[in-house]
Amino acid sequence: MMINRAKSFSSKWLRVTRISSLTVAVLAFGALLTSLAWQNAVSVVSDEDQDRFFDATSESLELIQERMAIYGQVLRGVKGLFIASDDVSREEFRSYTNELILEENYPGILGIAYALNIAPDQLDQHVTNVRASGFPDYTVAPSGDRDQYSAIVYIEPFSGNNLNAFGFDMYSEPVRREAMDRARVSGELALSGKVSLVQDVDRGPIAGVLLYLPLYRGEINESEADADELLGWVYAPFSMDILMEGIQLDQSPVTLGLYDGTDINNDSRLYATVNETLETDDLPFLRTEQLEFAQHTWTVRFSAGSSFIQPHENTEPEWVLFIGVLFTALMTLLTWALSTSRERAEVRAEVMNQELSETEFRWKSALSGAGHGVWDWNNVTNEVNFNTEWKSMLGFADDEIRNDFSEWERLVHPDDRPRAEAAIADFVSGKSKTYSVEHRMKTRDDQWRWILTRGAIVSWTEDGKPARTIGTHTDIDRLKTLELALSESDQRFRGSFESAAVGMALVGLAGEWLEVNQAVLDMLQYEEDELLKLTFQDITHPDDLELDLEHLEALTAGKIPSYQMEKRYFCKDGSVIWIVLSASMVTDGQGLPLHYVAQIENITERRKLEKRVAYQATHDELTALPNRRLLQERLNHTLALSRRHKRSFALMFIDVDHFKQVNDEYGHDVGDDLLKWIADKLGAVVRNSDTLARQGGDEFVLLLSEISAPEDAALVARKVFSAIREEFDSDLLQLKVSLSVGIAIYDPVSPDTAEDLLRKADTALYQVKRSGRNDFRLYQEDSE
Repeated sequence: MMINRAKSFSSKWLRVTRISSLTVAVLAFGALLTSLAWQNAVSVVSDEDQDRFFDATSESLELIQERMAIYGQVLRGVKGLFIASDDVSREEFRSYTNELILEENYPGILGIAYALNIAPDQLDQHVTNVRASGFPDYTVAPSGDRDQYSAIVYIEPFSGNNLNAFGFDMYSEPVRREAMDRARVSGELALSGKVSLVQDVDRGPIAGVLLYLPLYRGEINESEADADELLGWVYAPFSMDILMEGIQLDQSPVTLGLYDGTDINNDSRLYATVNETLETDDLPFLRTEQLEFAQHTWTVRFSAGSSFIQPHENTEPEWVLFIGVLFTALMTLLTWALSTSRERAEVRAEVMNQELSETEFRWKSALSGAGHGVWDWNNVTNEVNFNTEWKSMLGFADDEIRNDFSEWERLVHPDDRPRAEAAIADFVSGKSKTYSVEHRMKTRDDQWRWILTRGAIVSWTEDGKPARTIGTHTDIDRLKTLELALSESDQRFRGSFESAAVGMALVGLAGEWLEVNQAVLDMLQYEEDELLKLTFQDITHPDDLELDLEHLEALTAGKIPSYQMEKRYFCKDGSVIWIVLSASMVTDGQGLPLHYVAQIENITERRKLEKRVAYQATHDELTALPNRRLLQERLNHTLALSRRHKRSFALMFIDVDHFKQVNDEYGHDVGDDLLKWIADKLGAVVRNSDTLARQGGDEFVLLLSEISAPEDAALVARKVFSAIREEFDSDLLQLKVSLSVGIAIYDPVSPDTAEDLLRKADTALYQVKRSGRNDFRLYQEDSE
């Protein structure tokens, strides 16, 4: 179009002045620059659409990751219930899960459950035990012989379709088994592949997944976790259609497909919006991401058609304006080159005015098309021409706004008018080279809308004063609202940060302390300038640093949205405190890490109290020996290991002869001193791997965790008698003490239970007492 106009103008010019071919080349070059500028504008618009599509889909990705991370924490809480208790009953499990309010707080979870790991030789006893607990029809399904079994024994809510899962052996199904094995071997959360859930039988073929977390015997008895000591799994089943509710708005033009693994096909599809299709070759917007969670991969694909494109309010007008200025400059240069005669100058001026008018028309049209309002201010007459977009931006029709500067003054917010008028005065007087002001303007419905006004002087009077100023109005109300909300949020955060009772800190990517509140300084006994010179690595206990850095690396990589851990800090005076650290990451607009936010709570006293309570729950208050409860745990543990490794161990019942007589004659204080004296003497002959416990009263139990032959137990018994051969000496009396000892030997090929061994040791002890006391005896089968 520009080249055609240039040819028309050139023909007219040649008829008058015989313009050289160079003039035509200059005009053609101007048209080429205009074309390039418009191509660049198109590219900018496309990039803006792609950025908006990326932002819209990133929010859904973050919601998926955040939701799964939260559900993983729910399972860790359930596992903690089992670790904190010797035996979690069905009622305790129900009470705990009821407090979670699953349906309201955790959409998509069909239940919280515990599946028991069952060896083949334990299956019949397991079914018998569950039936005896009130479920006479209970069975493990599916039936059949297998190398290993599992059974869902607890599931809440225990109603509706969840009843279908009671007794189900998930280990019999390959997809579930693969995830359960991953959890067992790693000790961590494991997500299954695509399955059909027994809870969804009424709704038809609904895709589901399961999240597993293993529970080991060692975690309950405070020893090291061993995959071979697997007790079972706490887990949660998810219906994918319910799980994905709220991830994306139903009315969004962006479609979403979630696939199991890395392949995108109908068989691997876990979830899809209604209009999601496998055919996406012709769609202008497409994004595919892979999410890693709980040792499993999901592929997420977003797509959108041309309906996603919206009007662009932020297209930059400077390029179009630049082209107009460039044309003006070229025409001025042409005028100078040809102004050798008055006639030719007049003709040239006519051509220049026509070109200038067309150029002005083009950039005004470009600005209007980009959604910007345009104003043209005659500084001499104070008349202002507001284009249609300027008026419609505020809700007015063309005939509702007069072409006068007073209209702008009438509509500007009273609180913003002094600042805007001062900026205009500085600009017109030459104090500032540009005019750019943000202010509010009244709309037709008496609302206030934020507007960005920018302007430039395009002509001056003969005495050098502005004659004409042209500018734009851009609607920035949405951005300004977000900016103000962000500012308010930042102020609230700052207030909470400074006044929080717990420690709050901003930490740099290298671990440096950026900002800390007073609670952190009080906790660590540092002055602010002292702590800001250090990193969190400098004050973290070496034994805790590796795990902390692993969590931090996963957080930075976007694998987890946050993490929480208990760790130790060194205070300024060298003392050590225990803290709970909760950390999350702050990113910029492109999702790149900026810094970390840390919440720090001092739990030193709580840890001491928990340790003291745990100790008191498992140890005898008088002798400080393990009590009956801890003895039972270690006996069960030793029994399981002995069965697995085919080795023997021994259990000794030790009773103080005539102890009641001591209490009756000398009082309970002397009796207590005697028991502590005996505990000290016996403890001296016990190996670190063995357990000496006080069963109650004057009864002690010695558990020898491993022996080669029964003679080993007899040898230890002789050491026990040797340990008390000297007299007990108190302030009131000297007393010769004797003991009676009954011994039971565990044979790894026998079916003996812990209760059987306790009974046998007690029987042998009774035989010693009946035979005159002060001796030991090994249990014999024919002695009962």
